[in-house]
Amino acid sequence: MGSGKTQWSIQYINENQYDNILYITPFLKEVDRIITSTNRSFKQPLNKGEGKLQSINDLLEGQEDITCTHELFKHLNEESKQRIKEGHYTLILDEVLNVIEPYDDVKQNDMDLLKNSGCVTVDDEGYIIWNEDKKDYDTKYNEIRDLAQNRSLIYINQKLLLWKYPPDIFTLFDKIYVLTYLFEASILKHYFDLYEFQYEKKSVIKKDDSYAIVDYFVPDTTQFIEKINIYEGSLNDNFNQKLTSLSKTWFNAKTNTKTQMKIKNNIYNYFQNIVKAPASSILWTTFKAAKSKLKGKGYSSKFLACNCRATNEYDETYNIAYCVNIYLHPAVTQFFYRKNINVDEDLYALSEMLQFIWRSAIRKGEEINIYIPSIRMRNLLINWLNMSLNNQALKVA
Repeated sequence: MGSGKTQWSIQYINENQYDNILYITPFLKEVDRIITSTNRSFKQPLNKGEGKLQSINDLLEGQEDITCTHELFKHLNEESKQRIKEGHYTLILDEVLNVIEPYDDVKQNDMDLLKNSGCVTVDDEGYIIWNEDKKDYDTKYNEIRDLAQNRSLIYINQKLLLWKYPPDIFTLFDKIYVLTYLFEASILKHYFDLYEFQYEKKSVIKKDDSYAIVDYFVPDTTQFIEKINIYEGSLNDNFNQKLTSLSKTWFNAKTNTKTQMKIKNNIYNYFQNIVKAPASSILWTTFKAAKSKLKGKGYSSKFLACNCRATNEYDETYNIAYCVNIYLHPAVTQFFYRKNINVDEDLYALSEMLQFIWRSAIRKGEEINIYIPSIRMRNLLINWLNMSLNNQALKVA
């Protein structure tokens, strides 16, 4: 993070004038950055009455350079695919795409209704199939119909619906660049492995006033040991916790209400008394559904979603409370387990935490303070900071 991946991509765009570029980024502000920072005439899909999907398809047909968000990219259809293939596009994907995630817009009773009405069946691999003789039905389940026809919905354990991005989209580009840190921790990496996509890991370095791609290397993390001050005081010990404390499931349990109040008081105590944080220096997070349980006086408005990536808007903050314990949704792990692919949940959790921390002043090389009440997440960060030291010790031995 902060090594210059986005700057390299802008340099690449400026130097490769004959490549048709599709640049995908999480935020609209980053879309604007690509439009203003390159010497190309990038177009942004706009809703002119027929929706943004039709707009991007029109731009693809004209073989324009296009930048848009992850969310729009996830809704590309068969027309989009055909236009991408015809246009010989290069895809630059800023941060990994959530290619597999729970689909929560359908309740169990909805699924029972769809099956009993003959609209859907489930095949041997767990994919939901929308029956051909019902394909012209216009109902509130049109999105399910479209996703099922795209082979993108999976039924797990007779109850969990999982959305899956159709893998054939990645076969249509001439070149693909994925800009991220700890790719091996991402769901996209396991997805590529599942569908046997070949890829190479590279690193970006700055050379004089430009950026270059070089052979992959593990970055030196020891430089941050003196700059990331992890709180190790009594606020970590004044409540009972297990390794799963502060997970989504833990926050949903009514039996943990008193402990959640204690953590709320700890956050206030940390900002007010431990680091004496000015309001402008504060950044804190938890799960969106748990925000109301932990927000308190003096810091509530300084909240940032725990899955936030690819933004530099918070690089002036240096006092942080990271009040989450990250685990993958069980449906995602089950999906890969059925395919004989094991996902390292600790590495995934570390990656998510580092992405959040790097929204702060540490991305500029400045010192930060951080309170991490989850013992699991705290140890993951400590071990990551010591990783380069351990590697050096192994080399010496």
